[in-house]
Amino acid sequence: MMDVPLIFSIIFSLICIVSLYLGIYTLYTNPVSRTNRLFFALASALFIWSFGFAMAISAADISSCLFWRRFAAIGWGVFFSILLHFIISLTDRDSLLDRWWKYILLYLPAAVCLSVFTYIPGLNPQQFNLVKTPMGWVNISIKNYWDWFFIAYYLGYTSTGIYLVRKWGKSENSRNVKKQANIIIRCFLSALVLGVFTESIVNNVFSIRIPQLAPIVMMLPVLGISYAMQKYGFLDTKRNVADSLLFSDQIRIKIVHYLASYLFIASVLNVIALYFIYRGKDLFSVLLFSGILIIAGIIFEIIERIEKSKRYKDFVYAVVFFVLIPVLTLNYIEFAVMTVWAHTFIFLIISIAMVSRVIQTAVAASILLTHIMVFILKPTLETRIDEADHIGRIGLSAIAIWIAFFIMNVFRTKLLENAYQISFQELVAEISTHYISVGEKGFDQVTSETLRRTSEFLMTDGIFIYLLNEEKDKITCSYSWTNGQNSTDANFKEIVLSDYPYLKRMFSTANSLEIYDIDDLPPNEYDDIVHITDGQVKSLLILPIENNDNVYGYLMLQSIKKNMAWGTIDKNNLMIISNIIAGTIERIEQEKQINFMAYYDTLTGLPNRTLFRDRLNRCVLLAERRSEIVAVIFMDLDSFKNVNDTLGHEGGDELIIEVARKLSAALRKSDTVSRFGGDEFLIMVNNIENTDDVYKVADKVISTFRTPFSVRNQEIYISASIGIAVYPFDGSDADTLIRNADIAMYQAKARGKGQYCLCTEDMKQEVVLKHELSNKLYRAIDNNELSLHYQPLVSASTGEILCMEALVRWNQPDYGLVDPGVFIPLAEQNGLIIRIGEWVLRTACSQAVSWHNMGSPEMHVSVNVSVLQLRSPSFVAVVEKILNETGLDGKYLDLEITESAAVRESDNILGVLEELRDLGIEISIDDFGTEYSSLSRLNHMPVNRIKIDRSFINNLFRSEKDQTLVNGMIHLSQTLGIKVVAEGVEHKAQLDFLRRNGCDEIQGFYISRPIRADEVVELLNRRSGFEGK
Repeated sequence: MMDVPLIFSIIFSLICIVSLYLGIYTLYTNPVSRTNRLFFALASALFIWSFGFAMAISAADISSCLFWRRFAAIGWGVFFSILLHFIISLTDRDSLLDRWWKYILLYLPAAVCLSVFTYIPGLNPQQFNLVKTPMGWVNISIKNYWDWFFIAYYLGYTSTGIYLVRKWGKSENSRNVKKQANIIIRCFLSALVLGVFTESIVNNVFSIRIPQLAPIVMMLPVLGISYAMQKYGFLDTKRNVADSLLFSDQIRIKIVHYLASYLFIASVLNVIALYFIYRGKDLFSVLLFSGILIIAGIIFEIIERIEKSKRYKDFVYAVVFFVLIPVLTLNYIEFAVMTVWAHTFIFLIISIAMVSRVIQTAVAASILLTHIMVFILKPTLETRIDEADHIGRIGLSAIAIWIAFFIMNVFRTKLLENAYQISFQELVAEISTHYISVGEKGFDQVTSETLRRTSEFLMTDGIFIYLLNEEKDKITCSYSWTNGQNSTDANFKEIVLSDYPYLKRMFSTANSLEIYDIDDLPPNEYDDIVHITDGQVKSLLILPIENNDNVYGYLMLQSIKKNMAWGTIDKNNLMIISNIIAGTIERIEQEKQINFMAYYDTLTGLPNRTLFRDRLNRCVLLAERRSEIVAVIFMDLDSFKNVNDTLGHEGGDELIIEVARKLSAALRKSDTVSRFGGDEFLIMVNNIENTDDVYKVADKVISTFRTPFSVRNQEIYISASIGIAVYPFDGSDADTLIRNADIAMYQAKARGKGQYCLCTEDMKQEVVLKHELSNKLYRAIDNNELSLHYQPLVSASTGEILCMEALVRWNQPDYGLVDPGVFIPLAEQNGLIIRIGEWVLRTACSQAVSWHNMGSPEMHVSVNVSVLQLRSPSFVAVVEKILNETGLDGKYLDLEITESAAVRESDNILGVLEELRDLGIEISIDDFGTEYSSLSRLNHMPVNRIKIDRSFINNLFRSEKDQTLVNGMIHLSQTLGIKVVAEGVEHKAQLDFLRRNGCDEIQGFYISRPIRADEVVELLNRRSGFEGK
């Protein structure tokens, strides 16, 4: 046996359904009417009230019961305010609410109830006194101040409502209004009495504990209003216009059916008139003629249903009409000459409705020939009108009127159909016009308006747009218009099609689907339909939203109140609307894709530099008005190339995506993170008051790199260098701020990995200087501003000068002697290093030849080569050409490349170095020890010597480890057959150590500073670098 709480829950659930149905139905009848909208609000409040009670009474524990009791309080808290507002509108007492503050007073008690009885218990700690009974959870009121407030609230508002309705009934002269007022008053009085009895007396006076039945009690006035609406129609309603559109084939079938019926009736009238009344004919002839009429009617019915060819059917009908008209006429010519001729007009009307030239010609010819035949056979006839004539006239007239009404209805229907189609086409044209120019922002509004207009035009109970996701495995109701309500903002649940086989099958094709009665569906299909329609639908029409064979979703129309079959015109025009929507969706998707490609990074989805620049300019303008500062952070990942070399470029892309994700999560939504390109990111930080906040943001960004990134199941540790520019100190526009942040970033990189640096005036001036120098460098060779100085390399054991290293110098007229560490990187950046390197090589080779001619035939010359020169495809040819033009043997030329170039470009330059070795040229590795290279790796390259970087020589006597390291370099190199040169030797102690440990060659200020070419001759005359010191 079902327990009592469950029974009450079911009862309250039924109240929910009834109240919701009544509210939606009333609103649907006329959503514009304020009275209808208030009734819907009243029913909705009762729905919430009853639903909360249904859940609370059967709750498992007191906390759950308390939750739903508070939920129910939302409904009963506002119910009586809405009720009084509804009655004011119903009784045309709008003057009571002619000021805005009166609305506040009207709903103030509701607001109080919501504050003290719902989810804000602070004002009323003892909201409910809940007791578990066999009948469920019961609230035993403790009658505190708030309980008395609510009692006064609902009694006062209900009494006021009853008073207004009573006064309304008395003041109106209409009997219907008086009846309506009586019904409402009785319902409200009954509800008031029952409510007081059940809520305030039973549980407090008697020992019986029953649940609160207020929702059931308050259903009485709601039902009373609904009954009055149905019986007297006092609520504003719209009449539904039936859609009864007929088409040519349907008209033809009905005409043929009416014609056959006419013949069947005529056969009966024939027997009545000729046998029973006239009695001038024998029974056989009467029955024979009636049989002919019946056979003719049967022929019409059979031909229309069996034969498909309209042309053949028209021919058969024409023959039958042609024969039937004279047969009927001649059969009655003797005794009904004044009546029989009228039947020809029936055939004329039918021939017009058949819309066939063959039939019309046959009927017209038959009528004329029949009259001619009668004229010939019976030129003179005596006329006598008796009962039979009157019966025949009445019968023919009735048949003629019947057919005339039918034909009139056909043409009327055709006119209505044409008007309907024109109106629908105008609606479609208007919808199309709205969609032509709509973009992504206005699409929701236009679509909602489209659904509203279409729903109102077709008088549908609901119209929905379900959109598929990209994978086509989920569908979501994105737009709807139901019962006059726009539900675009509702939280529609996403439907996973794999969970509903019928829906998956239904939404997997681009075909339309019409279900006249969902009750006819198999149980499994019915359950799937109920899932998307809440089980209240009787008929469905589903049309695909497709364009260019791409299905974006489906347009669904539903009929709730009755079974409905949509006409062909409706389907065709709805299909046009679906195609318009699909075309717009496709266009918007293309625009979004173009916009995304124009303003967003395709890899990370972050704004690109174009969008970042636009946002930054806007933010700067806003900051100028608000006197705020804006920070621009330029971030570059350190050693990102190593990641690409390790994980490949796809792995590098995945790391970029992870970095973008972490940065976006670490910063505020008001900030903008942009991918500038490659491994560079830009960050705009706004709404900050001082530079201290900038440092905090920079620290936060740096901290995101302290934890590893997970890429392809590997933990990747990486750091970033950050440069910061701040508006208004470092620029007043986006380009300037970005440029200065970039300058600061490179300064941060110079300090080491994982550092950040704020832009300063010195940095900006340095950049300006480098820019000016870069421009002047283009004319340096032509203006003879470049020169070579030479620094000797001597034998560590004998002191003999073995080689002169050529060092380029630039004496700029405006800036004086420019340090090579400044202009060489500039030359590499702007590509001038190729031309400058060629000039240095040619000049050094020419100088070496001069030295040979002056008595130093074994003198080598050493020239530093940039990696950009080694990458040049023509570099070896240029070197060979210079050697030929200057006459220098290749064995006297040494080319120096940095260790970084040897390590990072080993695969690219190995072939170049081998070609240079074939020319007799010796290769030296400069600045050895500064990179993570190994001698074993260099052993596979055509290297003749290594030059130990000066940093190792400077630290030679700092510790024994430093000496051991240098000693190891020397002995391991010699083991591999590679000569060793020590750079930066400035003290005799350094020289003695190097000589003791077998270093091959020495270079440094202890031997000689870089000197001009003319000074080299004097040095060579000494023969010994040591003697010259």
